[in-house]
Amino acid sequence: MSDARETILARLEMARPPTAAPPPPMTPPPTPPDPIAVLRARVEEAGGLLQSVSRIGWADQVAWPEDRSAMEHVYSGVSGFEGRGVGRTVTTDRDMDCLDLCVLRAELAVVENGAVWHVPSTPHERSAALLAQHLVVIVDATKLVPTLHQAYERIDLAQTTFGWFLCGPSKTADIEQALVLGAHGPRTMSLVLIHA
Repeated sequence: MSDARETILARLEMARPPTAAPPPPMTPPPTPPDPIAVLRARVEEAGGLLQSVSRIGWADQVAWPEDRSAMEHVYSGVSGFEGRGVGRTVTTDRDMDCLDLCVLRAELAVVENGAVWHVPSTPHERSAALLAQHLVVIVDATKLVPTLHQAYERIDLAQTTFGWFLCGPSKTADIEQALVLGAHGPRTMSLVLIHA
């Protein structure tokens, strides 16, 4: 029995293909001449909206999906922007089933596909992003990267227990090619670039 095993392993070793040289390192594509225009097109293709605002008084410059003062339940993961209702007093994820708006800050945005990289600071923040009717994600305009390859280079997974790429509102489609937004999550998503 042992001889048969050794014979099989020896044949497998002989059949091993020769070692190939590793591929050369990939040269990242250059940043497009107008990265914000490309980002806007990608965000809109995903069903979202891109807005550019200045840092001072940014919240007053955003075109909110609904009247901000009329939204009763708001979760905020952004310092200086207050949550209210269940967004402020949340103790369980079930509390957030009536959440109107979730506002988050992303670490970077990817020009090639309109996605943003977000690391929730709490488990409730992750749930809020999925349960809110509307999702608004802000990101510093200096944190744009051309491709996902460059985004991965900036992400330190060893220091991250959970993170995700967010791109556009929730979407689902059936075999008849009917696309529905907001079926399983936010009905709208706005990406807000904060400029100096």
